[in-house]
Amino acid sequence: MIKRLKKLQLMNIDACFEKIAFESKPKLGWIKTIRESLSMPLSFPAKKMGISIQSVARFEKNEVDESITLKSLRQLAEAIDCELQYIIIPKQGSLQKMIEKRAYEKASELALEVEKTMILEDQKITNTEISVKLLAEEFAENFGKRLWNDDRVNGAIKFPKKR
Repeated sequence: MIKRLKKLQLMNIDACFEKIAFESKPKLGWIKTIRESLSMPLSFPAKKMGISIQSVARFEKNEVDESITLKSLRQLAEAIDCELQYIIIPKQGSLQKMIEKRAYEKASELALEVEKTMILEDQKITNTEISVKLLAEEFAENFGKRLWNDDRVNGAIKFPKKR
């Protein structure tokens, strides 16, 4: 039941990512870009916030170099009659793709370790690529915290115990 809920939650979040189109941050930052697009002088947000024009200019610079706090950015956005929307987006475009990528990485590590061991025993995996693909599908289907753990102990992968 928990596994189904986690998958449903994952699908719902991924559906949200699909609906939203994201643009990269403008070179001048969002606040300055919006303010200048509206022909709004620095004095307008400064007066609304009760701070100096220099402080607003410093906040805009801090946004560009990513040293502004979320609190300050939110206050500045409100001062220009906007609202701050804060989101973290998976580089792969969806959480499911993140899981699949990690599952493939983990499966590749495991297959490589198994192959090394089998070569030492004078054996060989006939098709590593298929093994990795099947193992990755299994990891992705049954993902959990273990998917994100580093299973290496003293440089070698620690194989899970069979239940």
